[in-house]
Amino acid sequence: MYKITYIPTGHIFLLPENEAKELKEKYPDDYKILEKNGKKFKDTIKKKSGSDENSIYSKVIDKD
Repeated sequence: MYKITYIPTGHIFLLPENEAKELKEKYPDDYKILEKNGKKFKDTIKKKSGSDENSIYSKVIDKD
């Protein structure tokens, strides 16, 4: 059993291995694995690179 958290809301779920891996593959930015079979697991989340072209930040910051 895997303990995973849904990052946007903070809810924690206890799911079978295949379900947890499927969610992590489909939505890697939304889920974080906390435990694998009762043992703590250090899951890394990739930070989004770049920014939205329509945001104010992209209009203010000059990119080289």
